[in-house]
Amino acid sequence: MKKSKKYLTNFLLQISKKYFTENFYSNILFLRSLKKFKKEIKKEKSFEKFSQTFEEINKFEYRITSQNNEDGIIDHIFSKVPNNRYFIEIGFGFYEFNSLNLIKKGWSGKLIDFNRDNCLVLKKLLKFFFPGSDVSIMNKKVLKENINQIINEKSDNEKRTIDFFSLDIDGNDYWILKELDLTNINVICCEYNHYLGNNVKMTIPYNPNHKFNNDGCHGASLKAFSELLDSKGFNLIAVESSGTNAFFVKKKFSHYFEVLSDSESWKSVDRNNSLERINYIKNSIKKFKFYEL
Repeated sequence: MKKSKKYLTNFLLQISKKYFTENFYSNILFLRSLKKFKKEIKKEKSFEKFSQTFEEINKFEYRITSQNNEDGIIDHIFSKVPNNRYFIEIGFGFYEFNSLNLIKKGWSGKLIDFNRDNCLVLKKLLKFFFPGSDVSIMNKKVLKENINQIINEKSDNEKRTIDFFSLDIDGNDYWILKELDLTNINVICCEYNHYLGNNVKMTIPYNPNHKFNNDGCHGASLKAFSELLDSKGFNLIAVESSGTNAFFVKKKFSHYFEVLSDSESWKSVDRNNSLERINYIKNSIKKFKFYEL
C-alpha cells in the first residue's frame, strides 16, 4: 500500500509539474512532505556525539532539526552573543537545516537555495506550521558575483545586522565567503571538507557551474576557511563533533568562548557513507586538482 501511495504521489508530481500551475504543483509537494516535516519539528533533542575528541563547547551539542548537532551549538552561542534574532541561510533541505530551530523560536530571516522544489515546499510548510513567521525564501543560484546583492536585497535598501549566517552549498563556499561583505554579520557557520585534512589550505577552483556529486571534490579545508575568516575579523570557536560544520564569531565576541586552533580542533567523522564509498571519495580527491591557497 505504501509503495502504491508513493508511486501515485510521484506520478501526480510529474504531471502537475509539467501541466499545471506552480501553486498546484507546490500543493502536491506540500501534501507529500507534510508528515515528514511535522515529525522532524516535533522530535526530542538528541545528545549523541559523533567524535571521540571534544572541546568544551561540544558539551552543548544537540540535534533537533539540524543535520548533525548544530542546534545545540547555535543555541549556546546565542546565549552569549547579543542578537536581534535575524538569520540568513544559504543551502537547505526542506526539513533539516541549521535555522529551522531558530524559526521555531521566533527568529526572522532569509533562506536561499538553488533547488526549486525545496523552496516551493518550504514556503507552504512554514506558512502552515509557523503562520506568524517572518521568513523569506529565495530560489536563486548563489555565486561570488551576486552574493552581496542577494544578501542585501531589501525593499528599504538598509543593511541590517545578520546575527547568524549559515553557508552550505557543497561547492564554491570559500570563494563566496571571500567575496562576501561580512561587516554586518556576527556569527558564521560553514561546512568544510574534512577529507582534505587538518593542515592544508585548499579549495576547489572557482567554478560557477560546479555540481555536487558526493565524491569529495567540493568546498574547502577547515584551515582555508579559518585563515580566510581570521583575516576578515572572525575567530574559530566550534567544530561540530561529526566533522561537518565549523563556527566562527566576530572577534569582538570572542571573549565569550575559547578560540580554537583549526589544525587541532579539526574532526573527520564520516557517519553516512560506507567504507567502499569513503575509499571512492578519497581516490576521487587524489585525482582532482584542488586550488592551494
